[in-house]
Amino acid sequence: EAEDVTVGADTGDNDETDTKARKRLRELAAQAAALKGPRSDAKLKRLIPLLKELLDQGYHPIVFCRYIPTADYLAEHLGTALAKVKDLKIDAVTGTLPPEERETRVGTLSAHDGPRLLIATDCLSEGMNLQDGFTAVVHYDLPWNPQRVEQRIGRVHRFGQKHNVVVVNFS
Repeated sequence: EAEDVTVGADTGDNDETDTKARKRLRELAAQAAALKGPRSDAKLKRLIPLLKELLDQGYHPIVFCRYIPTADYLAEHLGTALAKVKDLKIDAVTGTLPPEERETRVGTLSAHDGPRLLIATDCLSEGMNLQDGFTAVVHYDLPWNPQRVEQRIGRVHRFGQKHNVVVVNFS
């Protein structure tokens, strides 16, 4: 008879609470958790000085990533890493938010007079005009479809943009 459990879940069937396999899984989970953050994440470590440089030059970047957990991860760690940038406002917009909330967050961030950084998934790569509030596009994750890259850039680099736009493809 099948059980409705998550793979690797403790079902309590075994009286021995600390089997070798469970100890090994806990060790692996701890090692994976230690990889988070700029100390161990080489890509994030490279992104931080790039964003500082863009912000110092007066650009207002959008960091596009493909997955919601990646956007959440970046928002958490960039908020800490860029905390010393005076008046910097950071927000993340993903597909978990309803469309009205996305527009509100983008509008609020765009209206901020100081430096601003938006982290977004492709939920903003179509149908949103971002040229009024942002002047740089950083592709943290490159999508497999090159048209998606063009759509991301097109949100910022479009008719009516009054500033030069910088585009960075991160790998």
